[in-house]
Amino acid sequence: MPNKIIHPGKLLDGMLNERSLSQRDLASRIDVAHSLLNNILKGNRNINVHIAISLESAGFRDANFWLIKQMNYNLHHAQNDKDVIKKKKSIKEWNDIENAGIVPLSFFKKQNIGINTSDDIEKIYDIYGVKDYLGLKKRVEEFNPTYFRKSSKFSENKNNVVAWSLMAKYKANLQEVPVFKRSNEAILLKELKKCFYKKHDVINRTKLILNKYGIKFDTLDRPSKTPVDGKSFMSGKNPAIVLTLKYKRLDNFAYTLFHEVGHVFEHLTNPKRPEYSDEEFFVNSSNTEIVEFEADTYASNNLIEENIWSDFITFNHEFTDDIILKFSKKHKIHPGIVRGRVCFEHNEYYSKRSIITAMNKLEIN
Repeated sequence: MPNKIIHPGKLLDGMLNERSLSQRDLASRIDVAHSLLNNILKGNRNINVHIAISLESAGFRDANFWLIKQMNYNLHHAQNDKDVIKKKKSIKEWNDIENAGIVPLSFFKKQNIGINTSDDIEKIYDIYGVKDYLGLKKRVEEFNPTYFRKSSKFSENKNNVVAWSLMAKYKANLQEVPVFKRSNEAILLKELKKCFYKKHDVINRTKLILNKYGIKFDTLDRPSKTPVDGKSFMSGKNPAIVLTLKYKRLDNFAYTLFHEVGHVFEHLTNPKRPEYSDEEFFVNSSNTEIVEFEADTYASNNLIEENIWSDFITFNHEFTDDIILKFSKKHKIHPGIVRGRVCFEHNEYYSKRSIITAMNKLEIN
């Protein structure tokens, strides 16, 4: 059976009894206050280097003996302290997470949500909806959203995709918005299109509009190798949309947002299609599933009405800036959105110089 680790002050107290020496006598010999020595003998204060040397000078073993005893006691006490045990565990798990690359810690550190060191590991677990490291590994391994497609042009790091997705849900959960009503669809779309046309403080205005009608909205930068433009999902009883702003262009922002709004009305909250109510929809440049086609069609037809667009491309064989600007002004659709669709449907226009390119730049605070 191993020897019990006791405070060296207790050993010193025993030596005093063996020598029939009082505390005051020893305090006087080693030139310390009696109250200090009393606390040492009770195990409430440590024997430091100076006291250890003084005890050696007074004939009470050598200084090294007392310092080793004190160190062994402190180490034993620390290893059995609940806070220290918890700290050791969090440091080990933090290092395991970092070394294995399970979680892109640098990504979370940039979010200003209080994740900086191993002391914050519980917040990582909270975001991932797990209780410990093993739960975290399992969560990442099993993460497989049904409606996530990645472009073959971009490499993907699954762990980073998981991190972005769960951080998006975490941010959405922090928001409180009014009750969502599907009956507000038309007025919601009208206000968003007006916001795009005016192109003033677009991101913040978009958030205010969506929030007003019960849709949570946020933007979230992507970690590397995360080919995602945005995501829509249910957050509690409200739909939520989070975009990455991968391209700093109004046309891309407007189309991606309307694509996700399409998911909200066509899939997530559509009472005729309850099978999609618990799904999560990601959007990027490789859209092949039927639900993505539906969301694409919703975005195109609601940004520019189908009959208006059909007339525009039928009666115009060239799409100069003047023609686009005239169409934009007539229908109050931002020229960046019009030219973006022209370029999408007629690739040769991407390479042509245009004053609309500068007008299409999205200002992000």
